[in-house]
Amino acid sequence: MKAAAIIAAAGEGLRMKNAIRKQYLVLEEKPVLVRSLQLFLDHRAITEIIIVVPPGEQDAVSSLLQPYCQLEGIRLIEGGSSRQESVERGLKAVSEEADLVCIHDAARPLASADLLDALLDTASEEAVSSRGCGSAVPVIPLSDTVKEVDREGFILSTPARDSLGLVQTPQVFRREIILEAYRYAAAKNFEATDDASLVEAMGRPVRTVPGELNNFKITSPLDLMLASLLLKGAEDR
Repeated sequence: MKAAAIIAAAGEGLRMKNAIRKQYLVLEEKPVLVRSLQLFLDHRAITEIIIVVPPGEQDAVSSLLQPYCQLEGIRLIEGGSSRQESVERGLKAVSEEADLVCIHDAARPLASADLLDALLDTASEEAVSSRGCGSAVPVIPLSDTVKEVDREGFILSTPARDSLGLVQTPQVFRREIILEAYRYAAAKNFEATDDASLVEAMGRPVRTVPGELNNFKITSPLDLMLASLLLKGAEDR
């Protein structure tokens, strides 16, 4: 089994309210992007890594990564105007030798190797099962009550939370499935906030695996502080 990794690192990170993009911020002596990248550098199944970066920032990202890792085998390509367009550009760079494609947000630096193993195994096994799924995403259950709210701030409904979950990345797919999903989305002019939604839109099943509470997305200064505390706690054990 050969797997490619696409790291979506072209976002602006506006919610951080920082002049520096969140993927470049330092988290316990390493940039957030480096910590997200390390998950794939250390995994035996990953044979190629593609980082989608903001337009015009390939040289800057290369300089950012160089002190922490070897750049051989890592390709930096320019992203587009949306996450979906950026990932699509990354997919076009994936070689035909890859059986699976992992798509990961650069702002999730604490995903574990165990989680990646579970996703790769599930996507690979399901592809040859009777259901022929070939797609796997991490999901964590909701702990709070969820409300559907209209634009004026009034509650419309209270969905049952036992059938709802929060999706994370990495999301792992058979290469031919995710390529087909992106072609379908382009033909239908369909935009989604995660890659599994594009597969779902084709009517294909997506298998979930238990996500990790530590695998949160860094979107605010508080998230960065929490990630730092978690890393310090792991080092002290």
